[in-house]
Amino acid sequence: MQKKIERANQIARILRERNGTSIKELAEELAVSKMTIRRDLEELHQANIVSLVHGAAIYKGEGPPNGQARDYHLILEKAVNNPEKERIGKAAADLVKPGDTIIIDIGTTTEQLARNIPQNSPITVLCFTINVLFEIYKKNVQNLIMGGGYYHVDTQLFESPDSINFIRQTRASKFFISAAGVSSELGLTCINQYEVGVKQACIDSSLQKILLADSQKFGLIRPAFFTSLEKIDMVITDTEISSEWVKIMEDMGITVMMV
Repeated sequence: MQKKIERANQIARILRERNGTSIKELAEELAVSKMTIRRDLEELHQANIVSLVHGAAIYKGEGPPNGQARDYHLILEKAVNNPEKERIGKAAADLVKPGDTIIIDIGTTTEQLARNIPQNSPITVLCFTINVLFEIYKKNVQNLIMGGGYYHVDTQLFESPDSINFIRQTRASKFFISAAGVSSELGLTCINQYEVGVKQACIDSSLQKILLADSQKFGLIRPAFFTSLEKIDMVITDTEISSEWVKIMEDMGITVMMV
C-alpha cells in the first residue's frame, strides 16, 4: 500500500510539472507496467486529480507557485511526513481512556490515531470521514457514530447542516483536531471552507481540544480559518518543531508533546 501511495504521489507530481504525459512514459519512468499506471491513474481520476485521455493523463489542478500550498488530496497526503504522522497518531491514541467520548477530525494524521486505538475499547467515537471510519470500524469500539451528508472526494469528508447540528448536540471529552496551517497570529486554518462548520461544531462540543500536526504545518496559512491557537489545550507534534514555536505555545498555556 505504501509503495502504491508513493507512486501515486510521483505520478501527480510528474503530471503537475509537465501538465500531462503518456501512460507509456509514466510506466518507463517509474519502472512499472502500463497496466499498473492505468490502475493508479484511474484512482487519481476518481479522486478528481487527473483527467484521462486516450493513452495519456492531464493534471487537473494548477501547479503551485514557489512557496505556496498545492491542492489538498488525501490520497497524496498519505505519503507526506508519514513516519512523523505515525508517531503522532500513536501518541494521541495513548491519551484515549476507557469511557471517553472522542471526536476524530479529517486528515491522515488523525487516521493514524484511529489505526492505533486498542481493539474492543470501551469508548465512543464520532467521526465523519471514510478513512477514519474504515480504521475505527475494525477496532470494534463500544460505540461508533458517523456523521453524514454530502461527500467531498478530496478530503473523504461527509458534511451537511444536519450533521453539524448533530455534532453540536453531542458532548465529547476530547476532540483530536487536524489543521493544514498553524499561525500564532492568524490561527488554525484548513484548505476548504466546507470543513469550517464541522470543525467549529466539534470544538464547541468538546472539553479538551488536542491538535495533531507535524512540524511542517507550523508557520503556514491556508485559506479557511476555523479557530484561534489559544483555543487549543494540547499539541502533539514531531521533534523537528522549532524551540520558538514551542515557547509560543507554552506561553499560551498549551501543553506541547513532541514525539
